[in-house]
Amino acid sequence: MIFFLTKNCIMYNVDVMQNILDKVSPESFAPPKPLWLKVLDFLRDAIVKGEIKPGEKLNEVLIASKLGISRSPVREAMRVLESENFVETIAHRGPYVKPLNVKEIEEIHVVLKFLQVAAVQLAVTNLNEKRKEELASIINELEEKRGTNDIEELKSVSRRFHTFIMKASENDLLIRINESLLIQQERVRLWGVSTEPSDIAAIYKEHLLISKALLKQDAREAEQLMGDHVEKARLRFLKAISKRG
Repeated sequence: MIFFLTKNCIMYNVDVMQNILDKVSPESFAPPKPLWLKVLDFLRDAIVKGEIKPGEKLNEVLIASKLGISRSPVREAMRVLESENFVETIAHRGPYVKPLNVKEIEEIHVVLKFLQVAAVQLAVTNLNEKRKEELASIINELEEKRGTNDIEELKSVSRRFHTFIMKASENDLLIRINESLLIQQERVRLWGVSTEPSDIAAIYKEHLLISKALLKQDAREAEQLMGDHVEKARLRFLKAISKRG
């Protein structure tokens, strides 16, 4: 009898606890984001969007004052931005937004070529019926939008195209390495995206050819087309940047 009552009591307490927990949002118990990380996100976003221009001085005192915080989290954010190659500190002058240069573009695209070619090679072997349906949907979207010159539309479908290939690779390490480059890729795109209709049309065509080769599961063709695509992208970036002077 004692055991029966105790068991019922335990079950009752569990039910009560469950009801209490159901009313709680897990987010309310999430640890607060460190202040320096908030500053980092704010400054990095402003640089990537071009709100803070290359060559512009980053005044720690002014930033701290405007944000209503001490200089310590600003200084910590600056250190991370410098390690990410967004900022450079010039002796006796302080931190500046680092201008994009040709060497960086070359280095990023060398790595991207290896990653993207490897990803498409793996994706070919991992295509199941569900993925084929998704790829067919991407091809339809590319076909529909290829006649437009809207750069934001192009970015959207390009992101979907490349994300699909990376996920289909099913290689977690490859995906993580690619993700670590995304911020630098955005920085390059900010200064090197061509808005010429001929270039936009070329990108759509390249994506379409790769997608169709992938759907056919033609590994050799898909790899060749992806390598060519990354190389052409590099040349387009360099051309666009040279026009900026």
